[in-house]
Amino acid sequence: MPVQPQVLEPSEIDKFRSQGFLGPLALMPPQEMTRLRGDLEKVLASPGLAPSPPPEESEGRLSSLVADRGGAGPVPYVECRHLDSPVVHQLCTHPRLLSVARSLYGPDLLLWRSTFIAKASGGPEFRWHQDWGGVHAPDEAYGLEPPLLFTFWIAITEVTEDNGCLRFLPGTRAVLPTVPSGPGKRATLLVDEKAVDDSAAVSVPLQPGEFVVFTDRALHSSPPNASQAERLGLAVRFTLPAVKVRPHFPQHACMLASGEDRTLFNTLASPPV
Repeated sequence: MPVQPQVLEPSEIDKFRSQGFLGPLALMPPQEMTRLRGDLEKVLASPGLAPSPPPEESEGRLSSLVADRGGAGPVPYVECRHLDSPVVHQLCTHPRLLSVARSLYGPDLLLWRSTFIAKASGGPEFRWHQDWGGVHAPDEAYGLEPPLLFTFWIAITEVTEDNGCLRFLPGTRAVLPTVPSGPGKRATLLVDEKAVDDSAAVSVPLQPGEFVVFTDRALHSSPPNASQAERLGLAVRFTLPAVKVRPHFPQHACMLASGEDRTLFNTLASPPV
């Protein structure tokens, strides 16, 4: 049966603009995602193209909080697997996902990055942060110029308040002051907690196969995983062809996900086969 594109209502687009996120939205039935999880776990069992960062660059990164894969550091297993795995690429470019993306940002879209985010049982809190600027570190140029990206967070397992679902502060439009999460030279920049009043925070639980979409200024966090099982999601990040993307590892490149690239600012990769 053909997949029916999901077209957002004007009220949903207005809600996304005003609060900075929208969801839950349905990508596929939970049973379909449960079946797909077996294929995704096979992908996660072997490394992709992204190298392991040296210790001095991984200290303080949010990636250091992600569950290890088979006793090894997570980055080669979870980062940008759409570049080497057809099943991950197909999930990142699912027709319903692209339909929502076009409704919000127009027809021309680049798939910039994807990251599996696994939070093990007992896994830690991800503190309040914004994704503004892409991959960059303190005193370093933004990874995207001009800074513009948006993220689809897809639930592969059930995502609940108990196991660490995303939380958002609606209506955050400003880029907020940041502090490094640790002493590492590429430590993730977290929003200064003195600038955060989380009394209005909204939790977004997701069933397998549901997603939430949010802007690069959306202020978000997730609590610890207090359940007995791993929480697994896939963050799929898009930008526009007019944005110059700095590759964040040697074999990284963007992919054209929809429409045309009339600017030719970025080297584009072909989908994996």
